[in-house]
Amino acid sequence: MRSFLIAASFILVAGLSFSTVTTAKPVTKALDAPTRQFARVVTEANAPVGWAGFCSAQPAECTAAEKSDEFITLGKERWAQLQQINTLVNHEIQGVGDNDHYGIYKLGIINWWTYPDDGAGNCNDYVLLKKKLLVEAGWSRSALLLTVVLDKNNEGHLVLMARTNDGDLVLDNLTDTVKTWEGTGYTFIKRQSADNPNNWVRLESGRTPEQLAMISKALAGHSQ
Repeated sequence: MRSFLIAASFILVAGLSFSTVTTAKPVTKALDAPTRQFARVVTEANAPVGWAGFCSAQPAECTAAEKSDEFITLGKERWAQLQQINTLVNHEIQGVGDNDHYGIYKLGIINWWTYPDDGAGNCNDYVLLKKKLLVEAGWSRSALLLTVVLDKNNEGHLVLMARTNDGDLVLDNLTDTVKTWEGTGYTFIKRQSADNPNNWVRLESGRTPEQLAMISKALAGHSQ
């Protein structure tokens, strides 16, 4: 069963000797722009519909616990863990849309987030599993935040933001490379709050005014 394979694979990851794993260092940030290491919070935001549905189905997963460390010190072992779990989930889960997978539109559901226990899911399900595995590996929940973005096609997408002393890093089902938030090429919309996973905050977009104007024009064209 695929769910058993995921569990067995994680046991392997947790027991790895990290000296045997390729541990490329995170991208060095420019010294003249240190504030760009971290995405800036602008204001409060509404939680996505998918998160609300996930919490309704699995309330124990959404309980607001005592806040833990908001940043993880990214040493050699932690960096290897981040890369390994990102790649593991990307390769073990088969990508499939919610409607093809669950027939959600007939049920009146527009977005369904869940763990990919049957070995298949979309970007939301990849993210939930990655966060779960990292927490089980000892990462702080407060440093692992579900994040809504627009991808390079200006379509909604969910990624996992890992907050570290080396900056905000992004785990993405579309690439095995763990990137800096600025290095993704995405437009950032909102993410979970470190204080409470049920509270969400609006983020700076990471785009220039000119880029945002082009995105708005493209989105307007899609709606016509």
